[in-house]
Amino acid sequence: MEFISQVSASVASDIIIAVFLSLLTLLSIGALITFLCKFAQDEGELKRKAIIFPVIFGIGFAFRMVFAMCVRGYRDDYAIFSTMFDNLRVHGLGEYYGGDAGQVLYPVVYFIYLIFGGLSNAIGLSDYALGMQFMIKLPMIIAELLTAFAVYLVGKRYFNARVAVVLCSFVCVCPIFFMGVIWSTPLVFTVMFAAFGCYFLARKKYMLTIAFMMLAAFSSKEGIFLFPVACVFSIFHFVKAIGNIKRDKVGGKDIFGADYRAAIFVPVGFIISLIGIYLIGLFMISAHSYNPFVYIYEFLLAPLVNWEYFTYNGLSVYAIFNQNGSVPGARFPAWVFTCVFGAIIFAVVCVVYFTKRNRATMVMLAAYSLFTLQIYYPGSHAIGFTCVFGVLIVSYALVRDKRLLYVLALSGLCYVVNGITVMACAGYLNNLADFNFGTQELLLTGGMSAVTITCSVLTFISHLYFTVVAVSVGMTGQKKTLGFADGVGASLKEFFKIKKV
Repeated sequence: MEFISQVSASVASDIIIAVFLSLLTLLSIGALITFLCKFAQDEGELKRKAIIFPVIFGIGFAFRMVFAMCVRGYRDDYAIFSTMFDNLRVHGLGEYYGGDAGQVLYPVVYFIYLIFGGLSNAIGLSDYALGMQFMIKLPMIIAELLTAFAVYLVGKRYFNARVAVVLCSFVCVCPIFFMGVIWSTPLVFTVMFAAFGCYFLARKKYMLTIAFMMLAAFSSKEGIFLFPVACVFSIFHFVKAIGNIKRDKVGGKDIFGADYRAAIFVPVGFIISLIGIYLIGLFMISAHSYNPFVYIYEFLLAPLVNWEYFTYNGLSVYAIFNQNGSVPGARFPAWVFTCVFGAIIFAVVCVVYFTKRNRATMVMLAAYSLFTLQIYYPGSHAIGFTCVFGVLIVSYALVRDKRLLYVLALSGLCYVVNGITVMACAGYLNNLADFNFGTQELLLTGGMSAVTITCSVLTFISHLYFTVVAVSVGMTGQKKTLGFADGVGASLKEFFKIKKV
């Protein structure tokens, strides 16, 4: 692919890559449905683990490594990593953060790349384009495979071992889950932390839930919208535990019992997580005299209200109305939108959770919150949906409602088609050096804008359907699950059959 692109046949290679990824997405979704129908009701033991897992993760690694080394990625996002490597080589640990959170790696991701960037510079890989590219993409690949492992853990505990392997395999081979490596986005780390955070939430591990959701929040601005879910979950159990302690007059070691420990673990979890995140960020916040309040503001709050366009090649309502790349008016109330959006999500989570008190529902609401953000948030972009799908597949493993797979299939396919089209039109599906591009139009305009508009319409329809599913599961408890079916045709028939359980 690299060779074809560099001999002026980029259009042909772009089409090949786009068609291949689209077909692989459809095939992997079809395989997922087939194997889920075959194993959804299976309670047997998983055999040959020593062979299965190396094969699954080996295939996932191979897919990602091929694309990682053949496609450098979206150059603006890739430059954030390469600039960090260069800054580390020239200035060491100082002078990295200059006051614009959008032009640097978030603290947690920066901390990860201190290891890989330092190693790359030390052994000389950074002196070669492909060497630096390998060291930039390798942590992303590891993060995505860890996300697959988190999905396996959830599936094994709350579904069964065979379904867990099926879901893990799907994450490993489906382009929906490795577009992040192709694009070169730090969002893959947000997805990884969010997936583990949802797993620990489902297991009522309060400190680990808070810690991983905090790591997600300080990995990208999208991660902060997961935090209301973690807060509602933690605060509810904290208040409930306090009530249980007063009612039962518990003291001493008994306070660490299952019904009481949230009173200790929730506040301790918040305090330790904040201190840990602050210590991680010490390497890059010297520009603010190590002020923790400015540090939190710059990375968690300011990015939410500072956007340059009404979406940018993203799947959103603004793209539907041809506002893709439009500059917001001077009077557009950015901070009002953010506050209202946050309040609505927080209220919905509270109402649903306090009604059903179901941890599986909480994870589904986390996915719904992220989905809603990408549809309505004015600053959304083409790769932003990366955060949605990791949490969505985890929520399916917990809720088991096949309608979540409808949402995943349709919106995921739109995400792959839209994302690969953006990169193809920008000329980025290759390893060409940055000086080959200059000032070019990256926004999908003219006839190509039809791709974004069409994909946005279909994704918007998916969001409306997701809303119906969230209300149905969260408020009424009604679910539509997969029954047994053997074979592709029978599985597809079962998948689309209307049946309430």
